Amino acid sequence: MLILLIAGAIGLIFLANVLAAYPSPGGQRLFNVMLISLNLTVAAVGLALIGWLPPLNPDILRESGLLTEPARSGWVLLGLGAWGVAMGQTAVRHTLAHWLPLNPTSPVHTLALMFSGYLVGSTAITLVQGGLEGLAETAVNLSVADVVIQQLMFVLLALFGVGLLVRRSSNALNQRLGLERPTRQQLATGLRWVGLLLLLQWGIGALWLLLNPNQAELLSNLSGELFGEFDTVWEWFVLALVSGLGEELLFRGAIQPVFGLVPTALLFAVAHVQYGITPATLTIFLIGLALGHLRRTTNTSTTIFVHFSYNFLLGLLSLVALNMV
Repeated sequence: MLILLIAGAIGLIFLANVLAAYPSPGGQRLFNVMLISLNLTVAAVGLALIGWLPPLNPDILRESGLLTEPARSGWVLLGLGAWGVAMGQTAVRHTLAHWLPLNPTSPVHTLALMFSGYLVGSTAITLVQGGLEGLAETAVNLSVADVVIQQLMFVLLALFGVGLLVRRSSNALNQRLGLERPTRQQLATGLRWVGLLLLLQWGIGALWLLLNPNQAELLSNLSGELFGEFDTVWEWFVLALVSGLGEELLFRGAIQPVFGLVPTALLFAVAHVQYGITPATLTIFLIGLALGHLRRTTNTSTTIFVHFSYNFLLGLLSLVALNMV
């Protein structure tokens, strides 16, 4: 199901890039109709989950375990449909362009705004099922293949989003994404940031454990459930590598030049829904700000290096702690 959704998203992104490269009034009208139809469909599903429209039966969804709170999910979907329709309005995008470095006439940026709302909405749907406790009850072990597939989807979204095969050659694509060979000085700066991020992680974690030990333990158990299958150095190396590539290409490479530093860091934090709304979310947000700053002052290649190193060292520390038990 996820693969089909991603394929549909990539198809829309490809079409948006074609329209950006070869403007056509008729094509733009068709594109707008497609977006409106998509968002009205999302809103209609939301109304059905709330119980205002047939034919969805919330009790069946609840009993199947797909959604423990269908009505709450319905309200989120209704909001997403309204968001998507609003982002399709030129006047709304021109207003947002006063605060974000986006092009209000670009079909690609229109789609980016719509999809950013969908990302927030998918997180909201997960959280309204029961908060952190609900996540802990329904969490399943992730495999290496699960993570690789997810990050591959991020890479494809980033590449097609900035115009792969349509608007940009390979050199222009690398320049747009901020991909270049990092210098020794940039790598040294990156290593210093890795140390700072690890201290940040430790400091917020220690404070959280002191102030709310029960919630901290719950999150620790949740993380253990999600990543319990990663018990070798090689598996953590793969996890760190693909996460660094996928997330940095998408968030710092593709999204940040359109949305800016702070909104991108917020989206980055939202994407890590497995942490719920906890101090860990603040940690992810601050990490996003740090990586965004590095993207501005160096390049995306350096942020990939920092992200990989940070995740890999955390993985190694978790393995050491596990073997000491």
